[in-house]
Amino acid sequence: MKHILTILFAFTFTVSFGQVEVSLFQKEATATTSQIGVRIRSTGGPVDYIGVSFYILYQSANAAPQSTAQNSVVGVDDSKMVTTFGWGVGARNTNPALAVTMDPGAPGGQTYNRMYIYGNSDETGGSNIRSITNQWDTLLYITLNTLQPAYPQGGYAYMLATTENPGAALSDPFFLQFPFAVNGGGDLPLGDLGTVPVLFSQFDAKCSGNGTLISWATAQEANSDYFEVQRSRDGSTWKTIGRTPAAGNSSISRSYNQLDLEAGNALYRIKQVDKDGQAIYTNIERANCEVKNISSVIYPVPAKDVLNVVIKSDRAVRTQLMIFEISGKLVKKLDANVQNGTNNFRIDLKGLTSGDYIIRSSDEGIELNKQFSVIR
Repeated sequence: MKHILTILFAFTFTVSFGQVEVSLFQKEATATTSQIGVRIRSTGGPVDYIGVSFYILYQSANAAPQSTAQNSVVGVDDSKMVTTFGWGVGARNTNPALAVTMDPGAPGGQTYNRMYIYGNSDETGGSNIRSITNQWDTLLYITLNTLQPAYPQGGYAYMLATTENPGAALSDPFFLQFPFAVNGGGDLPLGDLGTVPVLFSQFDAKCSGNGTLISWATAQEANSDYFEVQRSRDGSTWKTIGRTPAAGNSSISRSYNQLDLEAGNALYRIKQVDKDGQAIYTNIERANCEVKNISSVIYPVPAKDVLNVVIKSDRAVRTQLMIFEISGKLVKKLDANVQNGTNNFRIDLKGLTSGDYIIRSSDEGIELNKQFSVIR
């Protein structure tokens, strides 16, 4: 049975001054502990607050034999709220005997039997008001015991989207509480990062002129095979909308992206599959993007055997799509009949070696002058 750590916040709630999102991420891990961070941001204008509270649910009944701790939460670093915010020491409460089944749709269908509660607020009654912007702001870090000998040693963190615990909230300067909006709803492996085939350093889903641009980056890759971009409307059913080759083995930073032309209000995650067939997932990002006309976009980046070119045009035109080496040598070209509306073209890249290239259109009225990479 997997050991699942769950951090619990209330479901999306919108108020007149904007919506506040909360997200969970892993900062670092060793052979014995994992450290996760809790961060927040506003999706609208700045939001003032003077308090925060949340619950963590987890399961420790089947801890590894070498683990004697009944409570997997072994440390909390809230020095930012205590020292920087000047709020004082937060209230912490652990009830190891509490048995809770919160969400039948949670990963693995686990029954949670441990609860950790954290709360902190401005003890001066409003002298130390904080403001949330649209940039992520990490509030605190929580250190967890290793619960099992194999990866992920710390189990999984899970952002639970539910209204069953309205106590998970921010307090505004008027002492009113409003729930967080959960940023995503998937599980995050917590374990020794050295054992992960791919170490993600960045993952975003942002609006572009032609849909939702999903971008991610890796700090290192080992035995990696490919990435799948997955989309969901409800956080339960996932559809693969794109597949991008991975670097295989890399010790340098690498960037990837995928365009979702369908866009709309959706959740996104990346599934990484290694050459042994094992898979891990990123956290989940939400985007609500309206598709607008632009001249062109290319994907996937980097590419392997095929490069997709999407051109939106308000007129019909005949052109050539040309691929050049960085030195300026023409290596590929494709005759393209562009019609009024959205046009999709696939360019065969077989025969091109690994490296950087530039794609251009022979018609200057089509804004296409983009650099991309081919990997083998």
